[in-house]
Amino acid sequence: MYLQRFKEWPILIKIISISIISVTFITLIIFLYFMPIIEQKIIKEKKKSVKNVIDIAYSLFTEYHNRAINGELSLENAKSRLMQRIKNMRYDGKEYLWINDMKLIMIMHPIMPELDGTGLSEYKDPNGKCLFREAVEVCGRRGGGFVDYMWPKPGEEKPVPKVSYVKLYEPWGWVIGTGIYIDDVKKDVANLRFYMLSGTIILTLVTISLAVGIGTGITRPLRKVINGLQDIASGKGGTDLSKRIAITSIDEIGMLSTEFNTLMESINSLSVFKKVIEEEDSLEEVYQRLGEVFTQKLGIVRCFIYQVVNPENTMRPVYPSAFDHAEMLCNRIILDDGELCKARRTGHLITSATFPAICRQFTTQDGLVHYCLPAIVGGATAAVVQIVFEKPAAPADEKVIEAKVFKVEQYITESLPVIETKRLMGSLRDMALIDPLTGLHNRRYLQEYTEKIVSGILRRDKTVGLIMCDLDYFKQVNDTYGHDAGDAVLKQTSSTIRQCVRKSDIVIRFGGEEFLVVLLDITEGDSIQVAEKIRLRIQQLNIKLPDGSLRKTISLGISEFPADADAFWNCIKFADVALYRAKDEGRNRSVRFTSDMWKEDQV
Repeated sequence: MYLQRFKEWPILIKIISISIISVTFITLIIFLYFMPIIEQKIIKEKKKSVKNVIDIAYSLFTEYHNRAINGELSLENAKSRLMQRIKNMRYDGKEYLWINDMKLIMIMHPIMPELDGTGLSEYKDPNGKCLFREAVEVCGRRGGGFVDYMWPKPGEEKPVPKVSYVKLYEPWGWVIGTGIYIDDVKKDVANLRFYMLSGTIILTLVTISLAVGIGTGITRPLRKVINGLQDIASGKGGTDLSKRIAITSIDEIGMLSTEFNTLMESINSLSVFKKVIEEEDSLEEVYQRLGEVFTQKLGIVRCFIYQVVNPENTMRPVYPSAFDHAEMLCNRIILDDGELCKARRTGHLITSATFPAICRQFTTQDGLVHYCLPAIVGGATAAVVQIVFEKPAAPADEKVIEAKVFKVEQYITESLPVIETKRLMGSLRDMALIDPLTGLHNRRYLQEYTEKIVSGILRRDKTVGLIMCDLDYFKQVNDTYGHDAGDAVLKQTSSTIRQCVRKSDIVIRFGGEEFLVVLLDITEGDSIQVAEKIRLRIQQLNIKLPDGSLRKTISLGISEFPADADAFWNCIKFADVALYRAKDEGRNRSVRFTSDMWKEDQV
């Protein structure tokens, strides 16, 4: 059998051949052109993430340096606290940060403490590279940069290739660094290649199957035409010459083109949507965009999005933005206990279309059908999207609903990488605003959100109560029982203060044994009652220590904004002045700031 010329091949064979050639060509382009680009992109993004971690940690240097300059901490205490925070920082499960100085002395290494305080000038990796010397040289020339060398992973002894980013904090002459292991990156690339190969095989099989299906769909109506023409040409008796054979192949090709255009439009819409949400500032704005697409683009009238808040395991409505709890179609108890939400708990679609009353928390069952779709990030539910329709009256209505649900699933899937990234960045940012010992907000949090708090209070024409709290004779606890006991006192004190105020109020560890309570939206004078409540609860608190227990008292200074001053931070200063008055008057008391405690020339 000789090889026929291409134009003589059957249409089905032509389509299959073209499909195979196309898949082969695409595969070659992917593996020979795009894969190297993707690999470089992965390495670049890994390096970028490492640099971002260093930049976040670098901000802590500035914070503690400023605290030392302001006299809040001694320089040595500031450095010690900073080292402890850096030592405890972890990301990606196991990665850590270290600090050395420009004189090649190791300041702090979390997994190799034996290096602390030792000289690193001659410290070499198995290839003979003086890695710390090179890191210092890079910082000396450019202030920071990447260094490659050999280093063992945590818990392992064998050194492996590693790339680290180092950065100089010039005021202290300290170099902070962290890195990525090249073999981890290679594993990611190998996994990507495996998935690409698997996808290519699947694509090949699917493409050939589609080619057979499309070819058959085209050749079947053509065969009917040919058979009809053969009947006429054969001159069979009784042939009805008025009989016509409908030629449908062009119409089917037109329908196929229409469906293809619809698919491309859908893909393009998803791509544009993803680019838009990637540029949003916050996770809440991503959820707003998602809800707007469902309601405005897909025409879903009833749509609610609930964000899962960890570790409290609560659920917070994030769409619509002006959320009225009266509009909820679910029992409000799910907001306090996320485990009661079936979609959040199971991690898969929950719909009353398959089984009526499938979720007992959906309180409005008559005439409605609901679909609750979880957004799964990192194996856990990050949010739940609830869409509600009128019960379909006909099969056509069911198909319309199914199509909309499918679109919703596509948009959710497309949003997951962005949601994961926004959550990670939010977590890293929150780490810088939380006091690690007590879990309360720190002073930096107050500095960042002061403008927002003040503008909201002035807009609502309300009052902010400011209570400055300071444990009495706290230094004696550290001197008598040790710093572990002091930490226990601070933890239990912060917990007690938190219990004495509302969830909407803010409790801040202002420094050392000093706490600031910010009471939002109160009536003038309410802060005095809250301060007394805190004082009495602390006085009655039996603080448990490893070797027993003790009792402490607390002194409190009170001021109110804007009643005491037009400037928010002046009111904080006035609360501090009132606190010192409470100390002077014998401690264990609450003192409300009055104008005679502060003279104009003191400002």
